[in-house]
Amino acid sequence: MIRLSIFLFALFSIFFSHAQTRTLYLGIGTGMTSSYTWDNGISKDPRYKDRYDIKFAPVSLNYGLDFEGYGFFINPGLVNIGQNFYVTNTVGGQQGTRKINLSYINLPAAFKLHIIDLSFFKLSLTAGGSFAFLMKGKETVSHEEAKLTFPTQVYPILPSDYTIVYDGVISPAVSKYTIADKKDFKSYQVFALLGFRSDWEVSDDWMMSLDFRMNYGIFDPRTDEYMQRVNAYQTLYDISGKRRDMFALINVSVSRYIELKKEKHSPKKRSSYPSHKSRSRPRG
Repeated sequence: MIRLSIFLFALFSIFFSHAQTRTLYLGIGTGMTSSYTWDNGISKDPRYKDRYDIKFAPVSLNYGLDFEGYGFFINPGLVNIGQNFYVTNTVGGQQGTRKINLSYINLPAAFKLHIIDLSFFKLSLTAGGSFAFLMKGKETVSHEEAKLTFPTQVYPILPSDYTIVYDGVISPAVSKYTIADKKDFKSYQVFALLGFRSDWEVSDDWMMSLDFRMNYGIFDPRTDEYMQRVNAYQTLYDISGKRRDMFALINVSVSRYIELKKEKHSPKKRSSYPSHKSRSRPRG
């Protein structure tokens, strides 16, 4: 990941080296995420209700290259995403939680368009994309003993301690029951991103940056094999439906920056030897 980041950063530097003024910066940051899991299955499942939580994006690197009016940045780091949901009984009471936890090494690259471009402060629109590698993945459910609404198609696979009644299923308490494990999630994801970025030059050498970015996952994060089991009603706490992960990221970073100006070509020096026209004729 680090080698790829340096390679992309070097490409930016070389490709735009003709620009008159350039600012290079390198730093480290941290942040947090808030996720929304758009899942058709969960939306139509009466057992779940939306809940929103904050998760950490504990560390990231900040590479950047700014020009007059625009710029680019690469911001590789670790992010934790996935929405959590309340588990609700047949009358809507909260009985537990369903948690989706996905940890990625995320490698975003984006274009910056400066809306405000002052010598000490920049506010920019940002747009780009990222490639993410899955590090950890788990989806669990925990709830108290409760009467829940299970799809009738899963009744044949209900364990013996689940009791079917006329208006639902009396379910025993479960703790961190695994719905999906890392092997049930794809090993990579691609995100499109859009947001804002502000940069403050706090001294002659250091800069602080604040990013707010919305990220949209291009692919369903779950594997085809897992979805085959869901579509065949072989999972107790999940039903079929398309899924996309979206998350908001707030990132704060501190960077060391260097401002470079293109060197102007100096005029050629005249020869110290006189030309043949200016040489005096020898006396004789």
